[in-house]
Amino acid sequence: MIQACTNVGSSRAAKPDPQLKATSCLENLSLQRLSKALDHCNAVVLSHPDNPVPLTDRSLLHTLMGSDDQACNDVSRAASLLKNLKNTADPLLRHELKVRQQSCKHRANMAGKG
Repeated sequence: MIQACTNVGSSRAAKPDPQLKATSCLENLSLQRLSKALDHCNAVVLSHPDNPVPLTDRSLLHTLMGSDDQACNDVSRAASLLKNLKNTADPLLRHELKVRQQSCKHRANMAGKG
């Protein structure tokens, strides 16, 4: 589910790409090429700013790369977007985000941030 993303700190101006599917963040994922996968996923997030799925997928990439704070930021943003969807959101996505939110909260508590 990985297609196209631009690093958040990238110097070039990123533009939304309507060709990117919201569910494409983790397509063809290779653990040896996580940076490329993150670039792709950044583009997917940019192209689907109101969809929690790409943020949820990108949070996984951040976790795999050891960027837990960024992962938790994505989880928080995705959870906010999910609230706007009310009852139309996928129950599996709701569950996945709930688990990730709990993990982020636990991590913050262990670090004395919560």
